[in-house]
Amino acid sequence: MRTNRSRGKPVSSFLACWMLIVTSGLAFADGNASNPLAAVNNTDFRLQYMDLGGAYLTDAWLDGAYMLNPKVKLKYEVHHWTSDVTGTRQSNFESLHLKAIWFPTQGGWGSWKYKPAIGLEWIKR
Repeated sequence: MRTNRSRGKPVSSFLACWMLIVTSGLAFADGNASNPLAAVNNTDFRLQYMDLGGAYLTDAWLDGAYMLNPKVKLKYEVHHWTSDVTGTRQSNFESLHLKAIWFPTQGGWGSWKYKPAIGLEWIKR
């Protein structure tokens, strides 16, 4: 049976989601490399080493994005690991991700900016 206290939850959840969608447009940043909608080129390399008490595990990631033209962006990520957990050295490419993003248009509606995006991702494991 539903109580009166639960009646406000769907409405407040809806309002919270709506506010998140509305305010996300305010965080529009053309030069922020971590923003997938940003029209910038970037490359990040991360290396993580873990000492497992007599064994080790090293993870390496290469990811970034390249603007092929003002309306098409190519994002990429490569993950590789090396380990001797089993007593012998092993290494492998964990995954390769390629994502093409097309920005058909951008504009504004009053003080709100918008930039729709359509993407396609290919993952090789």
